[in-house]
Amino acid sequence: MVTLFQPISTDAPPQTFNRVQHCQPPVGNLVWGPLQTNNSFSNLLLYDQTWPVWTHPYLIWFSKDGDEYHGMSVNHTERDQIVFGPPDLTPPQYFSNPVKIKLITFTGCNWKKVQCTVVNMSKLSATVKLSAEGCGSLHMPLVLGMGFATATYYDEIPVLHSAVGFQEMRQVGLVNGCCAKYWVKLSDQRVWTIYVSVDFNNVLILCDHNHIRATKKSTKCTIQVCKGNSVAFDSVCGIYPLSATLSGEVDPDKRLGTYSIIYSNDGSSSSGKGLVWALPHHQSTLVPEVQATFTGLTLDSTTKGLLKAYNTDSLKMIIPDLPIDIGFEPWTSVNGFRYDPANYKDSVKAIIRDVATNDANDDILGACDLDSMYFGGKQLDKYAYIAYVAKFILQDDTILKRVLPRIKLAIEKYARNFQKFPLCYDESWKGIISSASQELDFGNSNYNDHHFHYGYHIHAIALVSAVDKDWLFSNSNLVYNYAILLIRDYANPTNTDSYFPQFRCFDWFHGHSFAAGIYPSGDGKSEESSSEDYHSIHALKLFALITGNKELEMTANLVLGIMKNSLNRYFLFLSDNKDMPPQILPNKVSGILFENKIDYATYFGRGTIGDEYIHGIHMLPITSISSYIRGQGFVEEEWSLKLASIVDRIPDGWRGLLKLNQGLFDPKAAWKWFARSDWDPKLIDGGMSRTWSLAYLAGIGGAN
Repeated sequence: MVTLFQPISTDAPPQTFNRVQHCQPPVGNLVWGPLQTNNSFSNLLLYDQTWPVWTHPYLIWFSKDGDEYHGMSVNHTERDQIVFGPPDLTPPQYFSNPVKIKLITFTGCNWKKVQCTVVNMSKLSATVKLSAEGCGSLHMPLVLGMGFATATYYDEIPVLHSAVGFQEMRQVGLVNGCCAKYWVKLSDQRVWTIYVSVDFNNVLILCDHNHIRATKKSTKCTIQVCKGNSVAFDSVCGIYPLSATLSGEVDPDKRLGTYSIIYSNDGSSSSGKGLVWALPHHQSTLVPEVQATFTGLTLDSTTKGLLKAYNTDSLKMIIPDLPIDIGFEPWTSVNGFRYDPANYKDSVKAIIRDVATNDANDDILGACDLDSMYFGGKQLDKYAYIAYVAKFILQDDTILKRVLPRIKLAIEKYARNFQKFPLCYDESWKGIISSASQELDFGNSNYNDHHFHYGYHIHAIALVSAVDKDWLFSNSNLVYNYAILLIRDYANPTNTDSYFPQFRCFDWFHGHSFAAGIYPSGDGKSEESSSEDYHSIHALKLFALITGNKELEMTANLVLGIMKNSLNRYFLFLSDNKDMPPQILPNKVSGILFENKIDYATYFGRGTIGDEYIHGIHMLPITSISSYIRGQGFVEEEWSLKLASIVDRIPDGWRGLLKLNQGLFDPKAAWKWFARSDWDPKLIDGGMSRTWSLAYLAGIGGAN
């Protein structure tokens, strides 16, 4: 059994990377350690701090519009409130939820000029403190999956404000031995429940259509609100999470992993435990003892189906069928096909060799020396794969000697930080960022897409190290140290590293990564490439295989197992998908998934012929791990419904990507296309090689 979440390093970043203060420092920050940049907690630290946080099911934000009743506002929307568009388009391109409807706002008496500070932050939680000039304060923990929206007031008269309006309020009485319960109907006819604890004798009264107010000032008073009215809430009120931590382990012999989200609570309840909301990908993998605590309560999430509530202090999930054996070699889940070195017959190797010989003549150093960590990383990975094929599939020293020295030099240039825009260490948010301006390289300097960018570098380093392991540790561990630094930035497994946050990109609650960094967004964080997401994780595994880091290897295996479940619910849509609105299922992929909406689009266009960009960005790059995530059933559905009718008319490199993707359900047809004699080089994407495409397809039996 391998225990996860162990540090890979806690050393200071090398002095090769200049220390800088970010041009957009966090606002209202009292957190000493690394800050989360790629979940919506960072909205609390940006600009005027009023951008929302999604804790699921609740949307919560610091509201300070108008002259009074500034505070922490709560919203929740239901499936029948979502908006599809554009009008009259079938299937719709997008759906979104209405945001920032101030259903209930936690505020104080005569609160104006309210200051918002973030006093704690971790991967799964943040704590906000509001204080008003000449008044008391409130503390509000924001924890992913928390059962209630909870605020604790100090030296203040608690006030609840509703812009929608309170139509009716009834005092129910004392429940749970420590909580005063109130039933409230808003003017939208939806019912909420309010619980008051610690100072439960401080009675709430309905002052007018928009305000509920306590009758006196409390030294300390906790108020919880939840949507709905059920006795199930009565047994869990009075307790609430302050934070959450992760634990996990993997049994490689059983190909089985478990992970837990463990909530640290304050208060007490009659059940002795709290209330936690779980997403569909959690629900399908919860261990039986947690399944048994289902309360019967459900609420809609914004973009991920129906949440269910459990009377528990932890969510423990068990993930089977981990990709323990999927490493460097080609791999497929297609029925009737499998990787076998015997598939590389002499005639097949001759075809691959001719192509590899041609690819080896490229200006590798020039191709990799770019002003972008993203595009540079893609080129490194492309040529690293050619070196790998030359060594392990072709056993061709002539090709290897042409490629290997140059791809090593290309990687070393980045490791020495001599690229066109060197990396630097940001002391404000704590991370490795590009020195390019915010509008360049897809916003790398604002923490956009770090797992995409750095994942390509790690994948390339792993491939070259497989060919020559000694190189990884040469020059005083130059490339090894560079790789560890990038891994700590985007996938740091520990919460004890003072230089980098834990898992900047992968979200252990959502089951996938978010690519958007420190840009405020009314629709929350987003991701448009599920495939570059899992590619970045498989890169960790390959690097761990080379370095013998069992903890990192098994962490990657577990994350990939989680992604197989979550991505096929929220990004890749089989026709029987039960989590997405049925109206969008014909699109087959999400496009850009936000916390608050799904938009069947990309940030760079739709395609020259159809929607090939939208589909292709969820394919690239196609590697050994692709078929584990993108199963045969999905790929075949997507092909027949969205791609088959356009692929042969696509005039550029996106055609090559789609044809390699065809190999995830029809390897023979894909091989035939890549192996043909009338090859047109403009039909393959610049970040992929025909060498690897042929090697992959032949390895799984496509040439047989």
